[in-house]
Amino acid sequence: MNREKRGMESLKTVVLLILVITSVMLTFSIWTYTPSYETIEQQTTTDVSIAEKRKVEEVIVPYKVVYRTEDDQLRGENAPERIDELLEEVNRWSVRGLTMETERFTKERMKKVLAQPHSYLLYFHGEVPFLAYENVFPLKDESIPEGSFDRLVFEWEESLNQYNVYFINRKHEYFYKANVDIEDQLAATAFFKSWGERLKPYEEVGPSDLAFIAVPAERVEVNQNTYYQEEIDPKRFRDALFKDPNVVRRTSVDGTKEEYGDDRAMMTVDTSMKMLNYVYPAAESTELAIPSELLFNTIDFINEHGGWTDEFLYVHMNPITRYVRFQLFVEGLPVYSDHVGATEIVQNYGENDVFRYIRPYYSFDSTLLVGSDPVELVSGVEVIESMRQAEMFDETKVEELTVGYVMVQDEERRLFILKPAWFYLMNGTWSRWIEEGGE
Repeated sequence: MNREKRGMESLKTVVLLILVITSVMLTFSIWTYTPSYETIEQQTTTDVSIAEKRKVEEVIVPYKVVYRTEDDQLRGENAPERIDELLEEVNRWSVRGLTMETERFTKERMKKVLAQPHSYLLYFHGEVPFLAYENVFPLKDESIPEGSFDRLVFEWEESLNQYNVYFINRKHEYFYKANVDIEDQLAATAFFKSWGERLKPYEEVGPSDLAFIAVPAERVEVNQNTYYQEEIDPKRFRDALFKDPNVVRRTSVDGTKEEYGDDRAMMTVDTSMKMLNYVYPAAESTELAIPSELLFNTIDFINEHGGWTDEFLYVHMNPITRYVRFQLFVEGLPVYSDHVGATEIVQNYGENDVFRYIRPYYSFDSTLLVGSDPVELVSGVEVIESMRQAEMFDETKVEELTVGYVMVQDEERRLFILKPAWFYLMNGTWSRWIEEGGE
């Protein structure tokens, strides 16, 4: 019995010794193992810059300013050069003490604020995140909220010799208030006196309680411009958008439609309307986007291929659908078309990349201008009056009025004609105003 027990112990010792030796050998092999890597061929990409790159503050700009002069006159302007002068002055100021208010910033309060001399209102088409506009209005607070605004009001408080600033979000009915520090108050006062004298007479018109609408009090002269049709070769967008342009297949669908695609993405080209629609399905996302990040990402994406072929400005964002729209502007005025999307750059930005990208590929380069004739439009006051007299039209639902262009395409002569007209905003949509009996 003892002999069997000793034999069993010896067997255990031998097995343990084998396991120890095996473990040492495996450990040594791991330490000394050098994997044999295969060479992976890097995917070919093409660095393409189609036109210009833009800074954020060049894409997010106000389209109109209204100002109360020292002699109690309401004046306004939509000319980019006048607005740029104001923004350059404001950039010297500091904004601090950003605080969210619980009450609504009503139309009546807006009128009261703008009754103060040197007070002014800036209009933006889309909701602007605070974090996206720091370069224009330097915010000195340590923590900046993920809030947004579409109206910016500077109220002059004479008793304290300072400005209060209100960042108003009309859609969500909230606003932030902050204080403004002006290092050289005398210089600022002198600026407003000379700057205000160059603005046009404006008048507040009140067809509704939805918004404070101020329009030119006098008739407006705008140029009707005609351009040769100049297009950018869609292959340049193919080279810029696809990961490897060399493997992209081109298919002619019909006389006015072409498709470019690989195993991951598709670009459809409408050769008649000079538009393209790029889709990258793998990037689709249903997650709610952070507004400032969404706006930065869409601007960066266009910058990556120098896609600012004309003056496209930010006008709308929906973080829920991750949708951002940039509108074509010419001479400071928005350009609209009867063909949906023909004067817009639209993106749905998904998971770390663009999901959908729709845009025109024509250009309105100044060298292509072949005709410019002045056209006189009625005043904004006359437009409101004609709306009141029109049948089957509820002018109380009008949210804003602006002068713009309607783009007409002359395919036979290969021309684009930009015709001046009045446009009104209702239920989130801009439409051309045509008087009864008009064109």
